[in-house]
Amino acid sequence: MLKNRMVDQPYGTYSVYSALKTGLCVTCPYCGGMGLVTYREGQHRFQCAACGRARAKLLSGYRFRVQNLCQSCGRYYNVPIQDPRRQTFPVLRVPCPYCGFVMPGRVEKTGQAVWYGGDGVLRRGQDPIFGFDLWFLTSFDGKPVWALNREHLAYLIGYLSARLREKPPDNPGLRTQADMLPAFMKTAKNRERLVRRLTELQKK
Repeated sequence: MLKNRMVDQPYGTYSVYSALKTGLCVTCPYCGGMGLVTYREGQHRFQCAACGRARAKLLSGYRFRVQNLCQSCGRYYNVPIQDPRRQTFPVLRVPCPYCGFVMPGRVEKTGQAVWYGGDGVLRRGQDPIFGFDLWFLTSFDGKPVWALNREHLAYLIGYLSARLREKPPDNPGLRTQADMLPAFMKTAKNRERLVRRLTELQKK
């Protein structure tokens, strides 16, 4: 049996929603230390572990999005619809945020004012609640690479450094956490350098 064998986690195991339960690691805008963003009883709260500064944000209203499976690149995506005039349409044609392919999708209304897929800030390495830089943030060939917390960081290092990556044996057709990764992170030639970058983040 290979020592570097890894069985992947189910899709969404390391998401903003799950990270908020224990703490989404961000960089404090006041002192530069590490802070946590959490969610409790309808309120998002930021607390810096270094300087003690805190902020809170209540949920209110609705958010609208188009969720779809791209027919070009095969990735699932969510695109927020912020224009009130477009929110009234049942179907909209929107580009895939990963490859740009335009296709129609159904407009969905969520009951949470903060949609955890983010409105692009997460892909830029910022949390979608307060817009603070993520604590575990680096770059690779000009692209942001980040982890939501230490658990997510450990998963990324384990996945990218494994010689053998497998789907869960009891459900091989299940979507997994790796399906959320951008293509450049799963390219074999990039893995070694990416692991070095991510390992550096573990020292923070």
